[in-house]
Amino acid sequence: MKGNKNSIIFCQIIATSAACIVLFDCGRSAIKFKRTFFRMDTLTEVTVVLPEGSDVRPLWKSIDSLLLVWEERFSVTGDKSEVRALNCRTRQAMPVGRQLADIIAFALRYGDTLDGGFDLTILPVKEVWGFGEEADDSMLLPSDAQVDSALACVSYKKVRLNAGRDSLYFSSPATRIDIGGIAKGFVLREMARLLNRHAIADYLVVAGGDVVGKGKRPDGTPWRVGIQHPRIPDGLLGTMPLDSGSVVTSGDYERFRIVEGRRYHHIFNSRTGRSCLANQSLTVQGIDPVEADVLSTGLFCRSAVEIIEYIDARPRFECVVVDSTGRIFTSKGWRGEVNEEGSQKG
Repeated sequence: MKGNKNSIIFCQIIATSAACIVLFDCGRSAIKFKRTFFRMDTLTEVTVVLPEGSDVRPLWKSIDSLLLVWEERFSVTGDKSEVRALNCRTRQAMPVGRQLADIIAFALRYGDTLDGGFDLTILPVKEVWGFGEEADDSMLLPSDAQVDSALACVSYKKVRLNAGRDSLYFSSPATRIDIGGIAKGFVLREMARLLNRHAIADYLVVAGGDVVGKGKRPDGTPWRVGIQHPRIPDGLLGTMPLDSGSVVTSGDYERFRIVEGRRYHHIFNSRTGRSCLANQSLTVQGIDPVEADVLSTGLFCRSAVEIIEYIDARPRFECVVVDSTGRIFTSKGWRGEVNEEGSQKG
């Protein structure tokens, strides 16, 4: 899954200890409770603000259970994986669970919306380059013939759901799916729903660098999210307040290898079968983490100017793009927020 991000985005929490305390109107104090989970090959840090003395153990258990279910059901290789069952099919039509059907339907819809920029059938290309779920950095670079052979299996139009969304049809036996480019957004959405069901008004979830948040910190100030500079360790492009919604980044530094001075990474152009070279990173902010996730991947191969035009035409989103030369572009709402001359230190 899209779970090997290395500090793409991280929360800038201003505190000298793990517990930052203020007073509620009712006289009780509020405190931050924080827990880190490792699931889906990703570190997920959850911070919630609750009255001091709250028993958060049931909450942590619920979150870990949710992450475990997603890890088991939606990986490419897991023994209990529904995705693996679809990819190992022996017939064209396969039953599909409701949740996975929702994910696939969203991915197929954005395949059209982004003119093929997001393609959930990209798995054969990822694997031939050594960027599958079981990545192999020691692999030799594939030949043009190998890339073309893998690319022949790729097209989201070779996959469709039936009207009842309980069966998935593949028009090609070689086509396989990978929901890694969208699963993180769905996990963040589900975690936000879980926290809302627990009546938690203030929280921040950072999953492998992608963020969903709501409310404020205990001192009443907004959560702040730092946007990682793609080429400067501990460098930030800027920090943004976040009181509701999500911030997601895709970058060529998340999973990559450099061979003979050239960078090869895990975000591929579904038309060429090769890594997208237009940009170093793309960060998208939106209310829905699923939309932010799919856009950060699906727009990545476009030029920075095209990405900004796309986002500026949709007021519910903001973004910052670092193109292949290191030049920084920001959408209307974020201009002035991002340091376009260099970087801030984390």
